[in-house]
Amino acid sequence: MTNFPAYASDFEIYPKDGEAARHLAPLFNGLGRIDFTFRVDDPAVNQGQTASDFDTALEAGLRAGGATPFALQLPAGVPQELDFAFTFGGRTVAVEIEKANREKILRDFLKCHIYLHAGAHFAVVALPRNYAHKHGIWNLFEFGMERYNECRTYGFGTAEMLGRILLLGFNQREAATNRLLSKTTREEMRTHAAAQPRRT
Repeated sequence: MTNFPAYASDFEIYPKDGEAARHLAPLFNGLGRIDFTFRVDDPAVNQGQTASDFDTALEAGLRAGGATPFALQLPAGVPQELDFAFTFGGRTVAVEIEKANREKILRDFLKCHIYLHAGAHFAVVALPRNYAHKHGIWNLFEFGMERYNECRTYGFGTAEMLGRILLLGFNQREAATNRLLSKTTREEMRTHAAAQPRRT
């Protein structure tokens, strides 16, 4: 396993209107740099796919801003596990982090509805602007905004429920160089991990 220090920054919420935005903007606007770690467990498996501890790092950053951990109980038979939940200003918030797959964003919106029906006041989907894969970069935040607006336009969810869902965009950067993560940095991580002695 090889670790690569990174950080998230330039946080932005969408939409900027609605109940969720009004309540949570003070918390998310206070986010600065969130340090976390990418890791390559095995460069020979799945094209050296990376994993990260961004979810725990984001939760710690929100707690530093005044959020309090909260255990949201989901209905029996619902096979969903949210990344984490917290309370802020007397409201409960469920958080879903989509680190890689833009095709799962609509599924994330459905999961947000489940969390809201389970008692959360708000739900947040965190989406990087620069998910690096072998063919280039996906801007998951931009993709999420497009899907969110389509949901509004075509009635895929009520205005009241969609108003309780918030998207959180952010950039991912290498800690050592401050470069935005890209196809190039992804390949450098894989190459570096492959050059490390294998542990037996």
